[in-house]
Amino acid sequence: MVFIIIQNYLVVHAKIMLIKFFSKKKKYSYDQIVSLKKKQIGTKIHKIFKGKVASGLYKNMKISLKENWGNDIGSKILGIYEEQIQKIIHKIAKERKINILINFGAAEGYHLIGPIKKKIISSGYGIEIDKETKKTLKKNIVLNKLSSKIKIINFEDFKLLKTKIKKKDSSKILILIDIEGNEYDLLNKYNMKYFKNNLLIIELHQFMCSSSIKHKKFIKLLKKFYKIKEIRNGRRNPYLREIEHLSDDERWMIVSEGRPSEMTWLICYPKTTL
Repeated sequence: MVFIIIQNYLVVHAKIMLIKFFSKKKKYSYDQIVSLKKKQIGTKIHKIFKGKVASGLYKNMKISLKENWGNDIGSKILGIYEEQIQKIIHKIAKERKINILINFGAAEGYHLIGPIKKKIISSGYGIEIDKETKKTLKKNIVLNKLSSKIKIINFEDFKLLKTKIKKKDSSKILILIDIEGNEYDLLNKYNMKYFKNNLLIIELHQFMCSSSIKHKKFIKLLKKFYKIKEIRNGRRNPYLREIEHLSDDERWMIVSEGRPSEMTWLICYPKTTL
């Protein structure tokens, strides 16, 4: 009888302790749950393909698992991340015989390393202000054995570089800008002298712009020097044989790039070269 009483007490006590433990656990929001699940699937995909891009224009590029910005390792490994940008870089590089790619906001180097790894473009420069992300960028450059072809620089290096490049060679340079709303400050009337002869691809973060007036002035300044074409997201295909065991929900979760709204990219063709 005493044994049964002690046993019941321990069971009840254990239940109380469990309730207390789980009540203290962090409550996740819907977005956090989705992000955690997406990270889990992305890690699985990275392992399946041994850290190499599986398809598309950047096929066989190596990517480290660590991401400091975003949660897109799955779509990057599948080769479908910002696929429309991959295609426009490839198209411009072929048509304009681009030999240098300069990437502002290079992050982990997806669009910087990919075209150079595939010999679409000869060499490049990456500009990234976040210290941890810069370390990952450097690691990915080394993983792809491109240390001699890709250099990590800062804005002052960029300005110095541009002063050394002859105007006639500027048409062979493509500048990709993805800096989370800071494009509105970078491309001002004082800095435009460093950009106006180069073809630009700008990811536009209008939702991060402080005012509609600032946005309109920005577009007006660009139109002074460039003929502008807009592109938006395109179709994605997450159906690869190697991940056929994933559910549809998991596949389409990977396709999502977590945008707050549909994004616009500006392709800016300098009027000096038209």
